[in-house]
Amino acid sequence: MKMRLKLGMVVIGSVICFMTFSCKKVSSFKYPPSSVSLYEMIAEDDNNFSFFKLAVDRSGLGAELSGGNYTLLAPTNAVFSRAGFNAGMLQELSLDSLTLLVKNHIISGAMDETALTGTQELTALSGTKIPLQQLGNQTYIAGADITNGDNKATNGFMYVINTVLFKRKSIVERLRSYVAATTDAQFTYVLEALKRASAGGVDYLALLDDPAAAYTFFAPNNGAFIDGGYPTLASVTAAPVNRMDELIKRHLVDGKKYTSGFDTLQPAMSRSGAPVYADRLKPGANTYNYFNSINAISGAANMEGGSSVIHTVNGFLPLATDQTTGERIAQDTSLTFFYAALQRGSEAGELNFVQMVADAAASYTVFAVNNNGFRSAGYPSIASINDQDPKVISDILRLHFLNKRVNNINIEENGKTPTLLYALNVNNEMKPVNLTVSSAGGYKVKGDSNVNTIPVMSANIVTTNGLLNIIGEVLTP
Repeated sequence: MKMRLKLGMVVIGSVICFMTFSCKKVSSFKYPPSSVSLYEMIAEDDNNFSFFKLAVDRSGLGAELSGGNYTLLAPTNAVFSRAGFNAGMLQELSLDSLTLLVKNHIISGAMDETALTGTQELTALSGTKIPLQQLGNQTYIAGADITNGDNKATNGFMYVINTVLFKRKSIVERLRSYVAATTDAQFTYVLEALKRASAGGVDYLALLDDPAAAYTFFAPNNGAFIDGGYPTLASVTAAPVNRMDELIKRHLVDGKKYTSGFDTLQPAMSRSGAPVYADRLKPGANTYNYFNSINAISGAANMEGGSSVIHTVNGFLPLATDQTTGERIAQDTSLTFFYAALQRGSEAGELNFVQMVADAAASYTVFAVNNNGFRSAGYPSIASINDQDPKVISDILRLHFLNKRVNNINIEENGKTPTLLYALNVNNEMKPVNLTVSSAGGYKVKGDSNVNTIPVMSANIVTTNGLLNIIGEVLTP
């Protein structure tokens, strides 16, 4: 699998403590005094804000941010890059467009974090309305995170955000204007797919070039097409029209939805009729948004085009079943031993595995061991599983469960991902036991004590409440 704009997986076992910290509101009197202006804040941090400073300087708004009383929403260089901007593009933008971009990030009046609550619209200096949404204790601006809000200036407050507030005319124009650091992260393949699919009954290029049309497009980048079996642009052009039509429809949802606007309990329906399930995880400053287990790339999501929005994904959204993980396991004749293990392990009184895979509001990634895998591990029959100590079975199962939908495409090669099994580490601390994930030569997983990596025989099966993988060997810690 090619490496491109991947987000490292987070240690899920530490979610609670991080979220508890991030929920703490900061009142204005708690901010330390500052001796620098908003402009000086971005000018003094060339490593993070040189792109934004370039835009501010070209637009002539540096003096504005040196005085007055403002709230500044500042994207970092990394965010500009992920959103398809580089220094050359910022130099080439017309002065009117560049000034609009900068003014979209400036709000008149100094607003500390206590003012950024509820659901409201902020009015930028450009006149653009910027939606602010609060989910629980987390606040999102145009669907994006405030990754750093502790920046008080002499003339206001600066909030670092992971989106660029700049709207193109339409989805198609946004895709065509997108520039990225690597070829794999660009959109030339999906534009070719839209052209190919338009040879059928729907002119997608015209549909998604309408500024007034409201859609949400999960745009697969070039790397997604390469990994999905289309190694060249020519292979996209040569693909059957109906196949490209189905692919585009599966990634297209009617209506404009920021990532923060998706319901994590009820799926959205794509134009193909396939459900799109959302999972949201915020262990720290950045929110991880998963759609049918594929992560929307932070900084390259919530990109606006006309009345529509684009969320960049680095893999095709898998088709989902209409079953829960529990129903899918129960109906698979190769998983009768695993289903028996779910029942026996639940008797330990620690975790009710049967309920976990049946709960419509739950979300887990499960590595289900097939019958032959149990036999190889010393369980020749279901009776032998039922004769085992429930605590032993429970500990085995914990190593086969991950919190939330975790697709292998979102984990670096030989990366670690935490399971529900905890153990003492060398510092005598209880920490989650990890699995090692490999994608080179096919999706494989490994426990610390497994001699070899274990191929995933059926991968990333999206259910209504999670993700199912079928393997032929028991994972060992």
